[in-house]
Amino acid sequence: MRAWWLVPALMMAGAADAATPTTDCAANMVCASRPQSVVDALQAAGYKAALTKSKSTGNPMIESAASGYNFTIYFYGCEEMKDCNSLQFGINFADDGGNTVELANKWNQSKRFIQMSLADDKTLDVSYDVSTIGGLNQENFADVVDWWSVMLGELSKFFKENPAPTLKK
Repeated sequence: MRAWWLVPALMMAGAADAATPTTDCAANMVCASRPQSVVDALQAAGYKAALTKSKSTGNPMIESAASGYNFTIYFYGCEEMKDCNSLQFGINFADDGGNTVELANKWNQSKRFIQMSLADDKTLDVSYDVSTIGGLNQENFADVVDWWSVMLGELSKFFKENPAPTLKK
């Protein structure tokens, strides 16, 4: 009997294993598996960084700010609230009467790295996902943070160019 089906199954199992941080984060690298390395790299790049825990998941998270906005860095791919493998930079905007799928789509049509989506409660969620498996060197991480900061500045311009409609009284 041929076991041709076994090859794809073994490849899939190997791919799943490859997506978990199985080695320690090198001392000079920024890794989600070592949250303090993310804090240190943010601070070295001139940003504030307060390490806390998510109330909903217990996973680490970092509160920071850039371009006039407060934002959060969430840790994902965590095993038992540690050994995380990725980060998500995120910011939310409450509905001001102008939060629509069309607005999010307009943003997404011209932005490559940062995505905008509309939640069920009409909150606009803006996020940037970054894998840290194997680690990012300080220069790469500083570039990630710079992209995020620049895009937050672009958000400000975008909202000015696309204001919420005036509510009739």
